[in-house]
Amino acid sequence: MVSTKITSSSVAEIDAKLKTFFSPMVKIEYLENCLRQMLPNDASRFCHLMLAEFYAQRLMYGPAAKNLESAADQSVTFKDKKELYFKEITYLLKLKDFLMIDKAFKKALLCGNTNAEKEAVKQFLKHEMLALAAEHEKTNKRSNAVIIYERLIDLHITNEVEKKELMAKVASLNSKMGKIAEAVRYEQMMKLPVSPRKTAESDQEVRKVSFSDLGLEEL
Repeated sequence: MVSTKITSSSVAEIDAKLKTFFSPMVKIEYLENCLRQMLPNDASRFCHLMLAEFYAQRLMYGPAAKNLESAADQSVTFKDKKELYFKEITYLLKLKDFLMIDKAFKKALLCGNTNAEKEAVKQFLKHEMLALAAEHEKTNKRSNAVIIYERLIDLHITNEVEKKELMAKVASLNSKMGKIAEAVRYEQMMKLPVSPRKTAESDQEVRKVSFSDLGLEEL
């Protein structure tokens, strides 16, 4: 059996040892063992990043997302944090874990220094959700597409025109799935003004995110 005993704590030493293993699962075991000891911040971040990569390769998106969150929290610049939160969101979308997506989204928003940067975060989330929903449609996973479209209707990242378009998509998909009552309900919703939206910030299940959650002092 391959030994994953920890004998190093720097990024260079951990990386060198990691390259001596061939099995992805042994690499994962080694990195998890590394994180069980006290490591410098950069070494801990490196381990989380590598774990995220190895878990994602095995389609284990839950652990991959969790490690990306930890790596982002340990990053020292807003730019690095935002990019890792973005990647975390792509994995969470595959799991349809919208509560955790809301949390990652709010953290990414805090990394924006200007209104333009914050708007870019909103556009990223909208683009990723629409792309995944379209992928589900192409593979006839219509119920999965509906879940995402319905979520987009509720979020503040879509405007009134976009919400109406999404309602039309949901109505059409429900009709194709034989859910006539739901299709009719959305067709009726399209004729009415869009109701006050439910935002991620109003979800009671999602706690408020502060600069301390990002591992930074408030400016």
